[in-house]
Amino acid sequence: MRAFVLGNYMNANFLYVDRLPLAGESLAATRIFQEHGGKGLNLAVGLHRLGVTVDLLMAVGADEAGAAVKRRLDEEGMDTTRVLTLGPNSGYGVGFIAPDGRNFLAIHLGANALLTAEHVDQARDVFVHADWVVAQFEIPDPVVLHAFRQARRLGKHTYLNPSPWRQIDNELLALTDVLVVNANEAALMFDQSDLEKLTPQDWSEQLPKLARQLGWMGRLLVVTLAEAGCVALDAVGRVVSQPAYLIQQIDATGAGDAFGSGLVWSLLRGLSLTEALCIGNACGALIAAREGILDGLPRCATVEAFMAAAAVPG
Repeated sequence: MRAFVLGNYMNANFLYVDRLPLAGESLAATRIFQEHGGKGLNLAVGLHRLGVTVDLLMAVGADEAGAAVKRRLDEEGMDTTRVLTLGPNSGYGVGFIAPDGRNFLAIHLGANALLTAEHVDQARDVFVHADWVVAQFEIPDPVVLHAFRQARRLGKHTYLNPSPWRQIDNELLALTDVLVVNANEAALMFDQSDLEKLTPQDWSEQLPKLARQLGWMGRLLVVTLAEAGCVALDAVGRVVSQPAYLIQQIDATGAGDAFGSGLVWSLLRGLSLTEALCIGNACGALIAAREGILDGLPRCATVEAFMAAAAVPG
């Protein structure tokens, strides 16, 4: 099992506040938490922890944060050959976290914005061996599009999490096999603001029609619904809804990345869609029930133990 991950790195800084601030308002944070972050980094480490051979293409700055994340990846036993130093500054992110786990985030791409299609071509020696090409939107669109074009030409599967949200290029959408969005992103993608309020049952009924209107022709379209679980549409029009595990949520930041790692790992293993969504939910729940992301990305044994002991989804 092998994945080529179009990664990104963020020096992640989380401020814990009594409530999320209003526009123009300043709040005193109760504490701060810092760690190595980035959706692409999380996806790569998550897949590695689950036993997937990961070839990570990622840009960092010529700063201490960039050097530190390389050391951390070395400690994980991951190949850092294609972790490139581009420009002076690594990516930087700030998140506000409320007591109930709700959050909002802001990021500055830094070195991530300097990653190019040429860097993908320079990694061809490992790209050709990948089963899946995995991407997110914390790097420039041309990089993702070029990699997905190459993946289609070579018969690779592609996974896209278009977050932070921006409109998906029509060609990129056509090259995407598995697309995962949350409810907010789905509302923007389908251009219907009221979709954020839908129940899983509503999603199950409306997703096929919405996908047709979008022109979706991929293998799997997944909408994650936080504590309501997720719903997915497969290539033959079948809809599967999978409820979430019952947890005490601490911080939902990174849960979607963990979900994606679990989903891709399950699809690499040839598991059924129901099993894949269940494992994705378990990986997401393990992150949402703790503080921080990187240290908590689970290994196989942790996922299996959680699924065996956790409350029945519902």
